[in-house]
Amino acid sequence: MNNTFDIQRFGKVLKHDGLNFFPNFILSLAILWAIPVVIYLFTALMPTDGTVHIYDAMARINNIDFLLKIAIIIAPAILYKTCNDSRKGIGYAMLPASTLEKFLSMVIFCVIVTPIVYIAGALAIDSILALINGPYDGFALSMYFDKFSQIEYSFEQHGTKVMVDDALPLIISNLSPAFMRVLSILGTLMLSSIFMFGNMIFKKRKTGKMIGILILLFIIFMIIFINYVANNEAFANYFEQINEDNVSEFIIRLIRIMMNVAMYTEIVVSAVLLWGIYRKIKTQKY
Repeated sequence: MNNTFDIQRFGKVLKHDGLNFFPNFILSLAILWAIPVVIYLFTALMPTDGTVHIYDAMARINNIDFLLKIAIIIAPAILYKTCNDSRKGIGYAMLPASTLEKFLSMVIFCVIVTPIVYIAGALAIDSILALINGPYDGFALSMYFDKFSQIEYSFEQHGTKVMVDDALPLIISNLSPAFMRVLSILGTLMLSSIFMFGNMIFKKRKTGKMIGILILLFIIFMIIFINYVANNEAFANYFEQINEDNVSEFIIRLIRIMMNVAMYTEIVVSAVLLWGIYRKIKTQKY
């Protein structure tokens, strides 16, 4: 039998983690699914002066995406909270599976199963609420996978659509749907790998400590970036050349740069942290 990977043994690990998924995570999922219901009831029962409060589908999609990120963040510490505990983790250590099989199962349930289960429940609840004659306008399900509509909505919300109104179709046409899907998947993988890694290296308050580290890193990065931009005359000269004629070209270039930077960052961070998670599972002492 292969000590690294055996399909039957791997299936048993998946079954073990799958049987524990809902018993451990259902309360957290229920709370996350209930938040839009609370918002719906609050909006529907809010006293009005004759005007109707409308909660459009795209705004609800933003809320669903935010809650999805919370589900991904908390999943590792809930599903595998004792896997690095010297006493409580004995059961995990004694599973008849190799390090690779345990690692792959953890990745599958944190990176794939958790988002799918949450999104399926959230969109189902949203659709049910939208069918009721209330403040919900449209179905989030019909637009959730339309990334181009979400980009346009983002421009509108941030007050930039007026500036790029005529150039918006050109901007969207320069974005590859496949690339955007890959970027979204890599973003989910990176976010999950960060908190899976935190779950493996910290004993207590795993999620909170990892969030604290991320905030600290963000502050350090912003200080370095702001100082770099403030002391770089080339940036200032470049922005001074922007006008109504070249604004669309500037935005397209900026979006491409940001997406490429995001993609490479997600790949590198995910690869490094996933390797760290694998090593931690392999070398964990009980």
